[in-house]
Amino acid sequence: WLGLVAVTLIVRSAGWPIYSKSNAMTLNMQQAQPELDRIQEKYKGRQDELSQKKQQQETLEVYKKYNINPLGCLLPFAQMPIFIAMYQVVRRLPLSDGTLDGVVTANIKDYSALNYKFLGIDLKLGVDFSIFGTDGIWAGLQGIFPEIFLAILVGVLMFGYQKYSQSKPDYLQNKKFESKQASATANQMKYMSYFMVFMLVSIAITNNGIALYWVVGNAFQFFQTYVNRRQN
Repeated sequence: WLGLVAVTLIVRSAGWPIYSKSNAMTLNMQQAQPELDRIQEKYKGRQDELSQKKQQQETLEVYKKYNINPLGCLLPFAQMPIFIAMYQVVRRLPLSDGTLDGVVTANIKDYSALNYKFLGIDLKLGVDFSIFGTDGIWAGLQGIFPEIFLAILVGVLMFGYQKYSQSKPDYLQNKKFESKQASATANQMKYMSYFMVFMLVSIAITNNGIALYWVVGNAFQFFQTYVNRRQN
């Protein structure tokens, strides 16, 4: 578990510059949104070529004013290969012994000495609901409480992070930054966050290693967002 925590923090720190730029662009976009809405309203229903060019020009001027790169929305995808690779690595615990379906694919190594325990939780396994049938409900709950608590902690941290990241910083707490489009987007993001929490908890229940990885990763991402907002 020490190795898992250390590598998670290293990977998250390595992706911080990308994350910081993406987060800053989101905040700048929130500031620019009222002016972009006014431009859209100004040229609403005007489909002639001259009006379209003027609208594009004024939009680009707003982007320049608030230091917004239209291609910046692709930044979060730059981190995805790393996070997918990390997910796959943790998902494959315990480590292979060098064979695949009985065929030797690498130098065979003995990993039996590795310790996969974290506070009594086996990171190779998931929540074992079968114990309810043998030990009863109360004894079963006691038996799986650490694993269930870890999975719930994943959901709590993700929900808290989503709520914090979607809320406006203090310097944006002003009615002039509100718009119908922004409100609609906020509602969509809220429902998406509920789905994400449910999905992550469902997966965390099946794999304790993934649960610990997400707890550490989400907590560190919370810290990253706080630092970026203080900087901005």
